[in-house]
Amino acid sequence: MSSRFLTVAASVSSLACAALLIACGAPTAGATDPAGSPGAASAKEGSDGGAGASAPVADAAPPPRPFAGSAAEATQLIGAAVDKNATAVQKCVSEYRTRKNLPHERVTISMGIDQEGRLLGATLPKGKTDTPLSDCIQAALANAQFPRSHSGVISITKSYEELVQ
Repeated sequence: MSSRFLTVAASVSSLACAALLIACGAPTAGATDPAGSPGAASAKEGSDGGAGASAPVADAAPPPRPFAGSAAEATQLIGAAVDKNATAVQKCVSEYRTRKNLPHERVTISMGIDQEGRLLGATLPKGKTDTPLSDCIQAALANAQFPRSHSGVISITKSYEELVQ
C-alpha cells in the first residue's frame, strides 16, 4: 500500500480596508521593477567604490520579494512559495499527526502573510492553535519568498491528506 500527499488550497481572504489602500498609494517604479533597481545600484557602487568592495555585499543581500498587484496574484504567489517548501511543511504535518495519533486524518492549516511578505503565523481551523506545529511551519517557511502587496493581510488555507492507493 502506498500513499501520497495531496495539497489543496481551500480558501483565501483579504483583510484590506479602503483607508489602508489609500494610505499606501500607488507602487513606485522601484517596487514594480525590483530586478532593475539592485542592478543599477550595484553598477553605481562598482564605479564609485570599486568592484571588489561591492560584489560581496550584492551576493549577501537576500533577493527582493516579488510584488503582487492584486489579491489574486498575491494568493497565487503565496501558494507557489508554500508548494516550493512542501517537503518541509509535510514533515511538520507528519509530526503533528504522529503526536496527536491521527495517522491518516486531513490536516488543514491557515497561514497569514502581511503586506510586506512576512509569515504572521499558522493555525488550525476554528482558531485552534498547536504551538509545535505552528513553530515547525514557521521554521519550514522562514526563507520562503512571499510577495509584498497592497492587499493587506492575505490568509491562505492548505489541506494536507494522505491518499491510499
